[in-house]
Amino acid sequence: MVENQCEKFTTRNELVKFIDATVSTAVDKTLRVKQPVPWVTTGPVGQDSAGYSMLKAAAYAIGCIGAEQAKEELHVHQQLKDLYASHGFLPHHSGKSFMVPLSSAHIPTCDAQGEKLQREVRQKMTAQAGRFDPDEADWIRQRLGYRTKALASNDGENGGTLVPGAMLGELIVLQQNMEAFSNAGAREVALSPSGKLSMPKFTESSTAYWVGEGAAITESQPFTASLELSAKKLGVLVKVNNELLRFASASAEGMVRYDMARAAALRADLAMLEGAGSTQIKGLVTYTELPKHTASTTGANGDTFQPQDVASMEAKLPDAVGAPTAWIMRKTAFASLMNRRADAVSANDGKGGFLFQSRSRMAELYWTPVVRSSQISNTRTKGVATNLTY
Repeated sequence: MVENQCEKFTTRNELVKFIDATVSTAVDKTLRVKQPVPWVTTGPVGQDSAGYSMLKAAAYAIGCIGAEQAKEELHVHQQLKDLYASHGFLPHHSGKSFMVPLSSAHIPTCDAQGEKLQREVRQKMTAQAGRFDPDEADWIRQRLGYRTKALASNDGENGGTLVPGAMLGELIVLQQNMEAFSNAGAREVALSPSGKLSMPKFTESSTAYWVGEGAAITESQPFTASLELSAKKLGVLVKVNNELLRFASASAEGMVRYDMARAAALRADLAMLEGAGSTQIKGLVTYTELPKHTASTTGANGDTFQPQDVASMEAKLPDAVGAPTAWIMRKTAFASLMNRRADAVSANDGKGGFLFQSRSRMAELYWTPVVRSSQISNTRTKGVATNLTY
C-alpha cells in the first residue's frame, strides 16, 4: 500500500517512480479516451451526490456518456490528478488520461491532502454500493460492447467463491434396523475378564415315590452339568486422522463412536437371531433342542400364521416361563396380522371383524408386546418361495 511506503523513500524521485509503476501503468493503460475530454462540469458535486460509479467512469472515458452524467467521477479524477501532481507525477498521456481510484487504500497519504482524499473516495465508493441499478449497468455494458456471462453459485471460478459456506446443522442419522433382542427383554449376563463363564445346571431331577408304611424308599439322584459361555469377538475399525479430531466439531469423535457402537450392536443382534456359531454367536432359530411349532396352515411354498397359532405357541413354553416377554417379527408381517379379518357371508370373503385387535396404543398380540424390526429375515425359503419370514 502506498500509505505505508512513504517513509521508505529518501528522495522525491523515488516516490514518483514508485507511484508511476504501481498506479499510472494500471490506470492509464486500462481506460483511455479516444479524444481529449473537457474536464469542465456544471452543477454541484460532493456529499449529496450519488457516489462514485466505476461503470460511469469507464463509460465516460471512452465517450459513451457526457460530462453531465459523470460529475462525481470527473471530480475524483481532478482530485487524484492534483494529488499526484503535488508529488511530481504526471500522466503519460497528458490530456487523454482519465484517472480512476481502483482502491482507496492505494491513494498515498503522506500528507493531509492525501488522507482527506482517501476518506472522501472511500465514502463515495461505498455510497454507490447501495444504489446499484442493474438496468443502468446493463445499458452501459451494451454501449461499451462488453460480452457478459452469467455467474454461478456452484462454480468457484465464476462467482461461487462469493457464496458463503453452508451452515453446519444437526447430524442426520442413518436409518438402521432396530435391535430385536434387547427390546424384547433378553437377559444380559456379564462375563468374567477372561471372557468365559461356567454356569452349573440340572440335567435330570431326583424322583419322588409314594411308599407304604415301613417300606423302603427308592433311591434317586439328580444329575448336573455345566453351561459353558465364551465370549465372541466382534470388531469395528474406523480410521480418523488427527486433523479431523483437532479441527472438526467437538462432537465428531462422539459421533464416530456412536456409529461404531450402533453397527456392532446390530451385527450382534442379528447373530443372536440366526448366527451360525463358530466365530460368531449361535442364533436362536438355529438351536435344534428348542421346541418348534408347526403352523396351523402349512403349504409347500410357505406356511400361514393363523390366530390360533398364538395360543398354540405360548402353550409350548415350559411352566417356568409364565408368559413370553415379547413377539419379534417384521413390520409387514405384523401389519398382515392386524389387517386379517374373519369371514362374514361366504368362505374366504374376509368381510367380518378383525381377528387381531390391540387394546392399547402399543403393538401387541393378545396383550403381549410385539417388537417390530427389519432384523428379522425376509429371505427364508420353502419350496420355490424365497421371500418368507419367521
